Amino acid sequence: MKHQTIWNKTLANPDNYPSSWDWTVAHSEYHFDNNIQDKQGDWFDVIGRFEGDWQEERDRLVQATHPVNWATRKHFAQKQKDPPMLSAEEYDIAQAGGDPKGIMLTNKNSFSDWSDYPTLYKMMDYFQLTSDGVSLVKWQAHIQMTGQMFNMHIDKLWDRCPDDPERIVRITIMLDDWKPGHFYMYGNCIYDKWRAGEVHVFDWSNVPHCTANASSHPRAVLQMTGLKTERTREILANSNSNTIFKI
Repeated sequence: MKHQTIWNKTLANPDNYPSSWDWTVAHSEYHFDNNIQDKQGDWFDVIGRFEGDWQEERDRLVQATHPVNWATRKHFAQKQKDPPMLSAEEYDIAQAGGDPKGIMLTNKNSFSDWSDYPTLYKMMDYFQLTSDGVSLVKWQAHIQMTGQMFNMHIDKLWDRCPDDPERIVRITIMLDDWKPGHFYMYGNCIYDKWRAGEVHVFDWSNVPHCTANASSHPRAVLQMTGLKTERTREILANSNSNTIFKI
């Protein structure tokens, strides 16, 4: 990616920001200029594609996920109370006239048993992410059903490694070929026409992004979040959109 995260930031007190969007924008290096046309390679990049057959596992996975919204997205994983900044996240939807309790997607998290999905497990484990011992490596299935929407936001992952946030990475694997109505957006670039197995990364701390499904087909992806290992760095440094990952 051309744009790399600029670290060494002093994070403002979120209590001073009723809006999660405003708080994250205050820490972002994104240009927020609609007249600048973003493209792949600026704020997100395709790093390769898995080849194989995971259709049967994918179909069972779609049926095994739980519907989540901003308030419940972490409950299955951590059994915690309301996530930090929840009121600010819901504020952004409510002030635009949306339903802050609306379902964003259906989720299967890293605390679930993945033993029944051996191929998907190998795909997620391929990048060999690690943990700092506090924030565990997060493996998730993000299944977006027709009509579900994850509103524009910027990720807040600094707490996973506050002393060296460059180590934090979020990797997404698309499980299906793109279908009209499957919608991803990074900055003002619409990411579409992906193939099943395609893998991408993005500048999580800077680029606003959103997803939605206006098709008649579930949109299934896997997402891994953790710290880079030497294996991860080797893959990222030596991969491009034509790279094929064998499992």
